[in-house]
Amino acid sequence: MIKEIIYAKNFKKIVVFLFIIFSIIGWGAFGIYNHYYISTDNAYVNANVVQVSPRVTGQVVKLYITNNQYVKQGQPLFDLDPAAFQIALDRASAELMKRQAEWKNASLVAMRTVPLAKKKFVSSQDGDTAQTNLEGAVAAVALAKANLAQTKLDLQFTHVVAPVDGWVASVSLREGDVVTANQPLFALISNDEYWVDANFKETELSSIHPGQPADIVMDMYPGHVFHGVVESISNGSGNVFSLLPPQNATGNWVKVTQRVPVRVRMVAPDADYPLRIGTSAEVTVHLRRGVLG
Repeated sequence: MIKEIIYAKNFKKIVVFLFIIFSIIGWGAFGIYNHYYISTDNAYVNANVVQVSPRVTGQVVKLYITNNQYVKQGQPLFDLDPAAFQIALDRASAELMKRQAEWKNASLVAMRTVPLAKKKFVSSQDGDTAQTNLEGAVAAVALAKANLAQTKLDLQFTHVVAPVDGWVASVSLREGDVVTANQPLFALISNDEYWVDANFKETELSSIHPGQPADIVMDMYPGHVFHGVVESISNGSGNVFSLLPPQNATGNWVKVTQRVPVRVRMVAPDADYPLRIGTSAEVTVHLRRGVLG
């Protein structure tokens, strides 16, 4: 009975001792890890998004794309009815021809009248009138040329092409729709650059600097590691740029550790693992490795 009590006491001491040892080892390993790495799972993939808008108002007569389709720069997206713009171009061309004819006539009159006015064969007023008419004709020709150039541009704008390579998204446009100039119709997600907005705690920022390498693991690709580099650190926390930022001077202030967005540029994304903006990721910044460009 005594041996069993002694054994039980020794077993408890051993368990407590092992617990203390493993706790020390765990905390030591945690401290060493934090010395070399900082991680956060509050991170999201992002890219440049171009809002596609028509430059002129018109009716869609041809749609070349479907939702979530990949397009190349310069590839047709949709066409607007060019009929009204072609008529405006023809009218502008005719107007220019008319103004040029008036300019030629005013030029001939001025060439004859101004010298005669200087020699007092006609009145000075006739000479001034001829010169004024010539200047007005020159201005009218310039205005007609500008109008013609604008109508040519408007006609070109009826054929809308992709400004960059990427994927079209949120396409609800249909043939027959009437669209308004400069009103966004759908998004084009650019394929030229991807980055991750990693929201680190403000207490962790002192160890993070632009140029540090980082590992990125997407939630949708848990077995694949993407590589990146810290590009910049925001000058404000995420709450500051929200629609209704917190007012800490109201008297209801509660101190909460803020998170600051850190932009991590992705280096050479793998085409076999296509990225989706807004998806979640985990970012681990290497604090003690060499700074990358």
